[in-house]
Amino acid sequence: MLGKLCVLGAGADFLLPEMQVLVWTCVVFFMLLAVLWKFAWGPLLKALDEREQRIGKKIADADARFKEAEQKAAEYEKRLAVAKEEATAIIEEGKRDAIKVRDEIQAAAQAEATKMLERAKREIGLAQEQAIAELRNRLVDFTAEMAATVIEREVKADDHRRFIESGIEKVGHKVQ
Repeated sequence: MLGKLCVLGAGADFLLPEMQVLVWTCVVFFMLLAVLWKFAWGPLLKALDEREQRIGKKIADADARFKEAEQKAAEYEKRLAVAKEEATAIIEEGKRDAIKVRDEIQAAAQAEATKMLERAKREIGLAQEQAIAELRNRLVDFTAEMAATVIEREVKADDHRRFIESGIEKVGHKVQ
């Protein structure tokens, strides 16, 4: 058993640090820390800061683009509303023009119909007068022939004609 304790006793010194090793270990640790700080942590922190700034700039750019897109969308909405109003105004103007043209066409057709009616009345009046004049002439001729046959005496045809025409004129005035 004693042999076992000796082995343990010899190992007990091993666990106790020597002061010189401890000092050198601390010096190496702090030197390594200084080297890492200068060559690793500095550039690493600098790269992280740059990355943060780039991300912040991208976020700001995206925000600005979003706001610009919102403004353009609002502008397009306004333009669309204006275009709708213009389209409505054009349609209304077209309707008004169509109504105006329809009214003008109706008025022109009415005027033309009135002219045609008046022309027809004049033509009917002229035809009636012509028919009456022709009827008078035939009646005068027929009456003259009849009178000549009935009287059987010689009277000039012109005398008969004047006499019959004056009689027909008297009858014609009474009829009208």
